[in-house]
Amino acid sequence: MKDIETMELKISKFLRYGVITSGIIMATGWIFFFKSDSDPFKPLQTYSSLNLIDSLQMNFILQDWGKIISYLGLTFLILLPVIRVLLSTILFIKQKEKEMALIGAIVLIGLIISFSLGMT
Repeated sequence: MKDIETMELKISKFLRYGVITSGIIMATGWIFFFKSDSDPFKPLQTYSSLNLIDSLQMNFILQDWGKIISYLGLTFLILLPVIRVLLSTILFIKQKEKEMALIGAIVLIGLIISFSLGMT
């Protein structure tokens, strides 16, 4: 039982530090973005219907490191719940709680499918 509580505590700390880390990464990207442009709100004045891949390619070509770093922080923040579900599923498997492990695996598959469908 002590191992389970230790694992839950580690997962909790991982999530806490993950959110802090992604926030720092995004803030760093925003600082770069605001420092590199005289009018940082200019891109927000017009709508651009670029998808994520095209936007990243354009930012790499333009060497807009502020946006790229911000995207990295946001990606890390979005992946935290997926990692949490994965770790919880592993924890349920270790506890031999088959029903909860199955539910965790179904949720994980659902998350992966939803992210895959959202990328097109």
